[in-house]
Amino acid sequence: MAALASEAPADCALEVLGEIVIIRRDPAGTLDAAVIEEFVPPGVAAPLHRHGREDEISYVIEGTFRIWRGDEVLDIGPGGVALLPRHQVHSFKNIGTAPGRLLTVILPAGFERFFKVVAERGLGDENLDETATVAAGEFGLEILGPPPA
Repeated sequence: MAALASEAPADCALEVLGEIVIIRRDPAGTLDAAVIEEFVPPGVAAPLHRHGREDEISYVIEGTFRIWRGDEVLDIGPGGVALLPRHQVHSFKNIGTAPGRLLTVILPAGFERFFKVVAERGLGDENLDETATVAAGEFGLEILGPPPA
């Protein structure tokens, strides 16, 4: 994780659920969208979840990711894109042997604050139930459990 953190600007990097997340919001405020850059170590995955308020578009910058989207399983590498519509169950995992990077656009903006809250409260995989409570109560996110095997 330290190697990933050293690649990210220290003033805006958050360690969240095994990855480093950098929030990159539209500085002009002209879009109702947020962009996050994710530095994901090999083998790290997001919990299986569903958004109630926003859509996501994930673009692979580096690495190879498996993305579960509803009943679909997608393996995508650099330049690959996955649309993750609201209300659809999804997850991702870095299935490569090196750290990976994702650029994810969140539409509309607002959910990016989830990463700040989780980091500030020191929540992680070991207390996923508490993370799920925060996610549902404050952000309309339903965490359904660990990622698929």
